[in-house]
This record gives sequence, structure tokens and C-alpha cells, in this order.
Amino acid sequence: MENQADKSVKFQERQQRRVQRRKKEILAAAARVFSAKGYASSTTKEIADAADISEGTLYNYFESKRDILIAVADESQTPMQVAVQEAGQLETRAAMIAMFEKAFDISETQLPFLRTLLSEAWIDDDILQEFLTVQLRRTSRPIQTFIRERVTSGAFRPVDPEIGARVAIGMFAALIAPSLRGVAPLPSHDECRALATAIVDILLDGIRAPAA
Repeated sequence: MENQADKSVKFQERQQRRVQRRKKEILAAAARVFSAKGYASSTTKEIADAADISEGTLYNYFESKRDILIAVADESQTPMQVAVQEAGQLETRAAMIAMFEKAFDISETQLPFLRTLLSEAWIDDDILQEFLTVQLRRTSRPIQTFIRERVTSGAFRPVDPEIGARVAIGMFAALIAPSLRGVAPLPSHDECRALATAIVDILLDGIRAPAA
């Protein structure tokens, strides 16, 4: 039979789970509002309405609109960063293709977070430096390692691994930007694979026709 201490612990754990669920609901609502109106034009009242709570209740979870924005940025890992984390050690061409394919596979639920993060990073130096720049740095490291190891082995000609990683990430960003902006649909599964293969082909083989 449970004693009072065990019941108290379980109650606190349930409370914490409820708090975390409500925070996620508020952040999802905030991302939708920020994405639609922009951070500067949005209000905490609009965020509360979108989350189906009162404005007073919202302040039980977040101190300010700025606090919400920081939390949204924290929640918004870039697709490339997630793909790199899940890919682990990049050792083969197939592994690189799989990583980029995963990065292109963005869900509809991720779009508001990503649009908010990117749009605010463009005008907010704190968001840019504290979140986006840090995430991009983490994303580039495994790609730099992949390039550096192949330069050392002689498989690649001598190139700067950091520049190579930036080029890879830049190619990805250029191809996914229309979808993030909302002027093109998200790529289908087959399109994700085709885009990933194209990036890796250009990175590893270049665009020059092979010698006859």
C-alpha cells in the first residue's frame, strides 16, 4: 500500500507533466501567432487566445512575450541539426545522403517554429547569436570531420573543411528556403531523396563532366 510520501511524489510528477504539456501548448500557439503576424506585432493576449487559456494563466508559465520567444527558439532545433544528431558518424556517401534526406523531411507542425526562429534571427542579434549561430556551429562539425578525414586519406583534394561544411549547409538552406517561406510546398518523400542525392553528388563529384 502506498504511503503518503509516495503519493506526494507521484502527485508532484503528474503536476510537472501537466506544466510541461501546457508550456508546449503555449509555445506551439505562440509559434503560430508569431509566424502569422511577426513577433513585434503579436500580443500575449493573442497567444493566450490561440492556446485557449486566459492571459493571466499564460503569465503563470512565462514572464513575458520575450520569455516566450526565447523558449520558442529553444524548442526550434533546425532540421539540419536534428538530422546530423541522428546520423551520427558520417562515414559513407550513403550516410550523407540519408542525413540530408532527413533534414529535408520537415513536418507541417515544425514550420511555425522554424519560420519564427529564422525571421526573428534576421532582426534580433540575441536570437541570432544565442541560438541560430550555435545550432549551425554544432551542425557543421560532423560535416567538417567527414571532409577533413577524406582530405587526410587522399580521397578529397585539399579543401578547408569549415568552408566545405558551410557550402553544404548553404546548399540545403537555399533548396528548403521556399518551403520555409511558404511560397512552395514541403518536398515529398521522393523529392527529399532526390534533393539529398543532388547535394551530395555536387559536393563529392562537382559539376564538371567526367573525363572521357
